[in-house]
Parts: sequence; C-alpha cells; structure tokens
Amino acid sequence: MNDELGALAARVPAALRASVAYHVPQPPVVRAKLDANELPYGWPPELRARLGAALAEVALERYPDPRARALRGAVARVTGVGEDQITFGNGSDELIALVCAALAGPVLYPWPSFVYYRLSAIARGVPAIEVPLGDRFELDEAAFERAIAEHRPSVVFLALPNNPTGTLWRMDFALELAGRHRDVAIVSDEAYLAYSGRTNLPALADHPNLIVMRTLSKVGLAGLRVGFTLSSPALAALLDKVRPPYNVSALDQRAAVFALDQAWSWCAARAAEVVAERARLARELARFGEVFPSEANLLLVRFARPGVADALAARGIAVRSFPFGTRITVGTPAESALLVAALDECAR
Repeated sequence: MNDELGALAARVPAALRASVAYHVPQPPVVRAKLDANELPYGWPPELRARLGAALAEVALERYPDPRARALRGAVARVTGVGEDQITFGNGSDELIALVCAALAGPVLYPWPSFVYYRLSAIARGVPAIEVPLGDRFELDEAAFERAIAEHRPSVVFLALPNNPTGTLWRMDFALELAGRHRDVAIVSDEAYLAYSGRTNLPALADHPNLIVMRTLSKVGLAGLRVGFTLSSPALAALLDKVRPPYNVSALDQRAAVFALDQAWSWCAARAAEVVAERARLARELARFGEVFPSEANLLLVRFARPGVADALAARGIAVRSFPFGTRITVGTPAESALLVAALDECAR
C-alpha cells in the first residue's frame, strides 16, 4: 500500500504507515455470530413497531439537532449527571478519537486492550504507550505508575472491564490515578457496564480529570452507533470543540431516546440473561482449554489445540482470534449449544 501511494507515502506518519486498518473477519456462512460482543437478542415485535412509528416522525430533510437535546435529557435522567456534562459520539470509537484530539500528547493504556486506543493515537500523530498486562491479564499497577511518570501522558485509557480479555481490574485504581495525576485525563471506559455492574460514575464530582465513557452498542443497540462521555462541564465543553456538529444522526438520536425511555428495562433483562449464560458457558468451555474470568459479555479462551478459530469458522461459528487466545461473545443458549457441538467435532 505504501508503494501505491507513491510520493504521498512520505507525507504519512511512519507509525500510520506501519499500522493496519481495523478488520473484522467473517466466515462465508454464519450460524452463530459470536465475534463482536453484541447482545444476541433482537427486540421483540411490539417494541420494533413502536420504534418504527417513532422513527417515522423524524424530519429526514433536516440536519440532526447538533446539541442532541432530547437525547441529552434522556441520558441525564438515566445517569443522574447534568446535561452540560455529556458529550455524544458515533459510538465509543469516535469518543476515543475526540479525547485524543482534544488532549494532544502521549496516550497510555494497558495491553492487550481495545485496539482503537492505539489506532486513535496513531491517527493523530501522538505516541501510543502500552503497558503490558501479566500472564493472566492482571494489571501491574506499579508498572503503570512508572509508565505514567516516565512518559507523562495526556490521556490514560482503562477499559473496565477490559476487551478482549473480559478482565475487571480494581475500579478504585482509576480514581487513585485521577487523584494523583491531575494533569492527566483518566478515562474509565465502561462499555460493558451492563455485564459488570461496576462504575466509577459516583466519584465523578471529586475528580475533574475523570471521564466516564459509555455506549449503547453492547446492550442491543450496536447498529445505532451512539456513545457518550460523562465528565466535568469543562471537559465536556473541551470535547465539544473537536466534535463534528452533526456526528449523531437524527434517526440514531430518536432511536436512542426511545431505547432509554421505553426499552431500557428490556435491555437490562436481556443483559442479565447473558450474565447467567456466561457462567454456564465458561464451565462448558473449560473442557477445551483455559477460560479466563470475565465480567463482560465475552470469554477469552486459550484452547488446548491450535487452529480452533479457523475450524469454528469453517462450521459457521464466528469468533475472534488473537495471538494470546480466542475471544468468544456470550450468545443465546442455542448459540452456545452450536458452539460446544462444533468444539466437540473439532476435538474428535
């Protein structure tokens, strides 16, 4: 690709030239989609019909509300924060990019973790500092502190719980970092809150450099691409300076308001079902390899034999393979049965 750019290649930062685009492989036929950490349950017909009626009222000939006022009010009601503390993004990905753009400087995070922390830093030409996790994906807090002292990052990302490992590190560590390093933005990325039940939001008022990040993608609304940060009004105003004015579409805003006001209890109930299935599936998967503890809607497995992810893909089971293990989204009980049956076939 660099050769094809010709003379323009010299204009591309070296770190970006060396990176690869975010890619999600898909098998040609999918019987169980367990690769993207989505909620496996579709909305019931009655909710879909009511949502369709609400969306039919959206004026598509007009730009969306740049302040997302209706959605802002709905999020404020659900979270209990002030409306001036909310910044919206096109999913968590855009929010991560906004934080990196607003606070130019090194970005620091554990590794392995969410790959978009790295991609956002590289795209903005700032150093991406990775602090290795332990053998069982535990967070080395002393090493993290040393890395902050050495690199003086502008932003620290902590995925709580972590993707792709499912690990939930000590929640108070993020708050301790925010207290000790007032000149660093500490992001508590809580994309999987529905499955962990743990949040740093109650401490927001005590830490003006803390950013709590949420998304609707993991609770049945991945197609909307709606995420938001909760922070001090000053940080929210800063993020708004780099936010595109119409970054959340009118349809997405209206659908998200409907979900928060009329479907939130349904989403929470389905997430609770996933938590129960997570425990059952972990016991089943332990027959095939090492299963790591998870507080998200995913399980990371180190299979006893190589090539399992490819063998599953050949059987229509989509999972995500990493050098350190295979990430499996917790699906419905029926999808779990398909997965375990395929693994039994692979083991023969």
